[in-house]
Amino acid sequence: MGNILVLGVGPLPPDGGKRLYAPGLRTWHMARMLVRAGHHVTIGVIEFGDFAGGEHGPFKPRREEAGHNIVICRLRYHERDTASALATLHVGSRFSCLVSTTDIMNAVAAAVPFHVPLWLDYNGDPFAEKQLQGELFGNDATLFGQWKLMLPGLLAGDRFSTASRPQKWALIGQLGFAGRLNQFTAGEELVHAMPNCSRAMLDVGQPSPRMFKGRLIPADSIMILWSGGYNTWCDPRTLFHGLEAAMRKNSRIFFISTGGEISGHNTSSFTQFRELVEGSDLQSRFILTGWRPLDEIPSYFREADAAIVADRPCYEGELGARTRINDWILHELPVITTSISETNARLAREGLVTEYEPGNSDSLAAAIIEVAADLASAKAAARRAKEFFDNEYGERKVFEPLLTWADQPVFAGDRRESHKNVPLSAHERVDCALARIHIEQLARAGHARHGTARQSFMQRLFGAGRHKT
Repeated sequence: MGNILVLGVGPLPPDGGKRLYAPGLRTWHMARMLVRAGHHVTIGVIEFGDFAGGEHGPFKPRREEAGHNIVICRLRYHERDTASALATLHVGSRFSCLVSTTDIMNAVAAAVPFHVPLWLDYNGDPFAEKQLQGELFGNDATLFGQWKLMLPGLLAGDRFSTASRPQKWALIGQLGFAGRLNQFTAGEELVHAMPNCSRAMLDVGQPSPRMFKGRLIPADSIMILWSGGYNTWCDPRTLFHGLEAAMRKNSRIFFISTGGEISGHNTSSFTQFRELVEGSDLQSRFILTGWRPLDEIPSYFREADAAIVADRPCYEGELGARTRINDWILHELPVITTSISETNARLAREGLVTEYEPGNSDSLAAAIIEVAADLASAKAAARRAKEFFDNEYGERKVFEPLLTWADQPVFAGDRRESHKNVPLSAHERVDCALARIHIEQLARAGHARHGTARQSFMQRLFGAGRHKT
């Protein structure tokens, strides 16, 4: 079978600790599925937040055995040196293909100076995420950097995957912009939707004896849970006001939150929620525990009566996914949610979750009251939700496109075969004329200073204000 390099962003589930984000779950899941299919996998991983790309000084990648046929290689991110370190790994391992996830590691994959087929995964749309960041911070400056980061991956990949079918269509449009929908790729299925379906949290630990009811909160409480980070898609005002309104109608309702701010990414959403809680006369019924060790989380799942997620209306939600809902469903925990994302909408149509209108705190309060009034029915729906998830989102079923390709990895129709003894990066081997224009402009932009304020966005992106194309 193959010898495969998987690139991603940690922390990974086996690392332990208190924080586990969607990129680490996705990286580990892809690697584990490839191992189960009989491949040997090396995971090249950088840590969440290590994206600055500055000069770190000498650094030797750290190698760790992580089980049968799987090795983890810890890296530091640098836009040049990381790709060079991977080239050194390739000399000794001779990888049959490269599988990568996240926009930042996909850009690294595009820069490696060796030629193997590339599968690039975008687990959520980066541009929709930057839109929310721009609104949150009142600054769109990151859009320019996002295009420079995304375009090399679009030019380099042979196959792509997304978190949902809506995101698949968005990525196809982005590939068209990059020139990859051309005469050479006509008829090829370049993009596959692979919804998040990790079961990793089932292996985290066993629930402890009762920790909350009868201790932190009254024994007969109705415990509503939030677990994980408060990201840019979070609607802290709707979450708070919906909970507070429900609490005023039912004195047994308590809210317990694990997780919190996401350092290096977004701290303001959680800060806003915490400030609302601190200003409420019901503050004592909001318990914010902060980030907890992973092996404690199953205990929260077991004692909670329902879990809640507060999405704001946005393209990021329509194109992406909420991976924490998978964990709740697998633990048969009733879920209160919007139906913005594709998976949530399917669950809502089947009557397997309690739905509320996004941005409407009265609707959220009504949903919480509905669950609290009939916990037995909510629990029965949660059991049916787990059956639905197991049937519709089985791991082998979801990952079939990747596993089939990894058995016999192929280049896309517009990607040239390797030139002997010529160290070309992946995005330099594309036959389409439009794609080559992008590549040439990217190369020139790399040697030019940023354009002036009078230049257009695309001129700044490609450095096109200084030359003809």
